Amino acid sequence: MRNTDPFEFFSTHRDTIFRICGIIGALLIVFLILRAIAMRMGGWSAAWARVKRELAVTRNAFAAPIRAWFQHQRRLRRLIHHLGAPLTWRDAERALVRARQEAAPARPYAALVDDREVTVLLADSTEAGTWTIDRTELPAVTPDPDAVRPVIVSLGVSEDGTGRAVFLDLATGPQQFAIEGDQRAGAALLQAIAAQLDVRLPAGLVTVAEGVHRDHQGEPVRNAYRAARETEPHFGLGPVLIATELPDPLPVELSAPPSEDLSVPRVIVTGPGRGHVRRLLADRHARVYVTGTPLLSFFDALGRALARVLPHIPPVLPPAPPTGNAASDLFEEAEGQEQQQTTLVKTRKAEPEEVPLGRSAAAPLASVADAEAGETSAGPAADATPGTSPSITSRSSQP
Repeated sequence: MRNTDPFEFFSTHRDTIFRICGIIGALLIVFLILRAIAMRMGGWSAAWARVKRELAVTRNAFAAPIRAWFQHQRRLRRLIHHLGAPLTWRDAERALVRARQEAAPARPYAALVDDREVTVLLADSTEAGTWTIDRTELPAVTPDPDAVRPVIVSLGVSEDGTGRAVFLDLATGPQQFAIEGDQRAGAALLQAIAAQLDVRLPAGLVTVAEGVHRDHQGEPVRNAYRAARETEPHFGLGPVLIATELPDPLPVELSAPPSEDLSVPRVIVTGPGRGHVRRLLADRHARVYVTGTPLLSFFDALGRALARVLPHIPPVLPPAPPTGNAASDLFEEAEGQEQQQTTLVKTRKAEPEEVPLGRSAAAPLASVADAEAGETSAGPAADATPGTSPSITSRSSQP
C-alpha cells in the first residue's frame, strides 16, 4: 500500500469515488432541506409530531371503509337476530306498558332490547330517566285496557356498541314525527318506518302519500290526509299518514297539544314539522337522534334487515280485556259459539275451503335504508292480498 501511487489509485477507482461523493452530497442536500422544513415547523419535535399525525390520517383513510363494512355487517346480524324474533317485539311492548304503570308520572317513549333485559327510556322523569327489567321477569300479560297500546317501530341498533335493538313508541307524544337532516338518509328511514307500520297495523290504517317512494303512486298529501282523517280506528289503534310534507294549511288538530284522540292521524313526514312535533335528526352516517332525548341509534342496516325478517314481524296487539266477570262472560260466550259452530259443521255438506283475506305472511319489503355510501336502496311495500292498506312494496336489493 505504501508503494501505491495515489494518482494511479484515483484513476483506477475514479468512478467509485465519484459515486460515493455524489451519494454523500445528495444526502447532505436532503438533510439541509429537511432541516429547513423542520425549522419552519418549529423544530425537529414539532416536525416529527406532524409526520406521525399525517401517517395516522392516511392509515385511517384506508382502514375506515373496511372497518365501516365490518361494523355494518355486525349491526345487520344483530338486527336480524332481534327483529326476526316476535318475542323481542312483545317484550318491548310489555316493558313499555309495565314501565307506564310503575314509573308514573314519567312517560315511556322508547325501549332498548338485548338478549337479557329491556331498558325503557322515560320522559318527564325526575330520576335517571331509564327503567330496566329482566326479560324473564316480564309478565305474560300486562292488562291496561284504559291506556293506548304501544305502537313501536325499530330505529336500528344503539350507538354504544352493545348491539341493543332500539324501538320508538309512536303512540305517545305529539301527533307529528318529523325526520330532518340529511335528505337521502331521511327518505330511507321514512320508508323503513312505513314498511314496519304497514305490516304491524290492521289493514287500512296506514295511508302513504305521493313522493314517499318512486314505485308507489300515492295521493297528494291533502287528499291522503283527508283519507286518513276519515279512517276509523280499529282495535284501539288509530290511523297513520306517511308523507314527505305536511298538508298546507296545517289542520287544526295537528297543531293542537298532544292527546290520546285516536281519530286524529299520526303523521310521519320528512322535513321540518310545524306545531307540536317530535323531531328525528338523521345524518349522512345513518345515525338518527331523537331531539330532547339521549336516544341515538344507527339505522344503516335497518333496510336490509327488514327485507329479511318482515314476514316474522308480529302485528300490534290490541289492549288486553279487563279481568273479572266481564272477561268470564266473554270466554263463556266464545265457548258457546264454538260449540254451536261445531254442531253446524257436522250437519253441513263439505264445501270447498275458502282462503281468508288478510295480510300475506310473506309480504315483501324492499331494502329501504342506505344512508351511508349507497349500501342499500329503499323500496315501497304493498300488501299482496286484497283488503290491505296502501303500503310500501318490497323488493329485495342486495348490494
